[in-house]
Amino acid sequence: MTEYNFISDFLDTFQSSPDWIKALWLLIPPGFLLGLIAIVMRFSMANKQMNHSSKGELIYSVHRDAGNQLHIVRHIPLVDGNPALLMLDPLSNSEPAS
Repeated sequence: MTEYNFISDFLDTFQSSPDWIKALWLLIPPGFLLGLIAIVMRFSMANKQMNHSSKGELIYSVHRDAGNQLHIVRHIPLVDGNPALLMLDPLSNSEPAS
């Protein structure tokens, strides 16, 4: 029994297919590559035009310690002496009351 050759079988199938299928086989891969290049270049140009500088200020940071506790760190001083009320309860999934 002779060995099976995938490339030979593939080329034989391609040669016996209709002309419109051959045209699709030859046009789709380059079209896909050109479309992919266009998307990557558009993203690259938009990324360069985007303003990366943050004009605001950092107010809070959230830090998780080794004990899986969340800590809110304030980066600006208190305005009126009362901290903002931040409710952090990751275990409750209850719906808010109407």
